[in-house]
Parts: sequence; C-alpha cells; structure tokens
Amino acid sequence: MIRFFLLSVLVFTVGCDRIEALFLEEDLLQRPPSKRCSECHTKIYNQWKDSRHSVAWVSEEFIKKTKNRTKTKCLSCHAPLEIKPEEEPELRDKLKDEGVNCFSCHYRESTNSIHGPYKVFSPPHYSTYDPDYISSKICAGCHRKTYREWKTTDTDKNCQDCHMPAKKDRLIQKFPFKYFHSKKDLHNHSFPSLKAKERDFIVEIKKDKSGIILRIKNIGIPHTVPTAQQGSPKYYITLTGFLEGKDIFKDNYMLTPKSGLKPGKWKEIRFFVDPEVYKVTLTVERKLSWKNEREKVMEKSFHFD
Repeated sequence: MIRFFLLSVLVFTVGCDRIEALFLEEDLLQRPPSKRCSECHTKIYNQWKDSRHSVAWVSEEFIKKTKNRTKTKCLSCHAPLEIKPEEEPELRDKLKDEGVNCFSCHYRESTNSIHGPYKVFSPPHYSTYDPDYISSKICAGCHRKTYREWKTTDTDKNCQDCHMPAKKDRLIQKFPFKYFHSKKDLHNHSFPSLKAKERDFIVEIKKDKSGIILRIKNIGIPHTVPTAQQGSPKYYITLTGFLEGKDIFKDNYMLTPKSGLKPGKWKEIRFFVDPEVYKVTLTVERKLSWKNEREKVMEKSFHFD
C-alpha cells in the first residue's frame, strides 16, 4: 500500500517521464567505490564486504601465488572491469583494492546501466533486467575450470543455488526507495564456500592380502572436489587401522583440484597395511586455501570379519 501511494504521488506530481530524471544520481554510473552502493543496498554491501571477492586483490595468498602480482594472466579476475557471461574480463585501472566489486559484476558500459536478475524501478540509476544473473554463465569467465566441470553433469542446480543462497528480503533499505519494491529472493553476496557432507559421497572399503582398497565417489557436488581455477584447496583422506584394540597405522591421501573427486566418478586408493586389521576408520577433511586449519567433512568406521 505504501509503495502504491508513493508511486501514485510521484506519477501525479512529476510524471513518469520525469521521475528518473528527478532521482538520477549520475555518479552511480561512473564506477564509484562500492561503499556508494551501500547507501541503498546496505544488506548486500555488508555481505560482499565480508566475502572473498572483496579481498581478491589484496589477499596474502593471491599476492604470494602471483609473485607480487607479476603473473599477469591471473590479475584480471581479481580486479575485473566488467564480468560478462563466459568471457574472461579485462583488468580495471582503479579501485583494484576492492577486488571483485559491485560494478565489476553489475555495471555494463554498453547499456550505461546496472544489470541484475529482476525488472525493477530504480530511479537513482538505470537498471536492466538480465537473465544471465540466474545462470552459471555469469561465473564462467573467471571460474572457467569449475564451470567446465559443472557442465559435464546433468544437475539442475546452478552456481548461485549453492554459492549465493537466497531468502526473501528487500533489495533496498533506503527510504523511500525500499518501498518501490516488493520482497524478492535476495541472494547472498558473501558467496559461501559450502562444505561437502557425508551424503555427498559413496564410500566402499575392502581388504585383500596386500592391504586396504578404498573406493569413493562424488555423487552430491556438481564439480570436482576440491575445485579451483587457481589456489590450492585440499581434501585429506586419512585411514586409521586397528588390531587388537590398538591403532597400528595411520596413512593419508591428499586430493587437489588436479586429482580431486570428479562428479559421478569412482576414485580408487590403495593403502598397503597389515591384512590382519579388523577395523579401519576413514576420516575426510578439507583445508581451504586461505585457512590454516582443516575442517572435518566425514568420519566412518568399517569392520572386517
């Protein structure tokens, strides 16, 4: 009701053709600092501010891996000018410390407007409805390797379903513009790096004369586990064997983006251990490239006759 009243007053007193001119803030279409967006999109900005995207240019890992940013092939995705579907972006020349910022993803020079997944009335700047924002294509320019892995699956999930989960909320918090919009799916701009669960894997273990054979299949994650275009996330598979109530061995196997668990594919790992063991415990952990500690993904025990 409030939204309808405000719009009616504006149309009656100003006219549809002059509303945009009345409220247009031209600097919003000149790639200002992302803090400028927070005046209206406060919740989205606060999520982005705490995301890995916001520190893509300044993170210690990035600086180290690129030898103080001298590996130029890596730079454009860490401070992109414009993100376009399935295209590698250009490196921008200002505000690099903001990493992948608001205007990297949402501003298009070709239309001089802010692009997004909704048809909205947004007087402070021009807006363009763009269905690519609910498609994995928008992520493909930088996350090329993971995008190719995702395309090999028949999943009905896109990148945003997992890494930008949504809940109903207002896109804008500033008065009076917040009343120009009904609540919509507000996608999480912290881009969470979700942790796999036990249900995402099938595990088989058998014993023969030479030791233990572990078979594991990724059935729940629609890309390789772990995955990365750059960086070094790792999964650790630890097998502990027991004999007469004591653990007599512990062995590790490390998975990297090059050797990870491809979706729908079995991976076989052999552990050469005492064939007399009666029990083994399997532990799977992950270590994100920007963290020092490991996180437990699953733990299962297997008994042998």
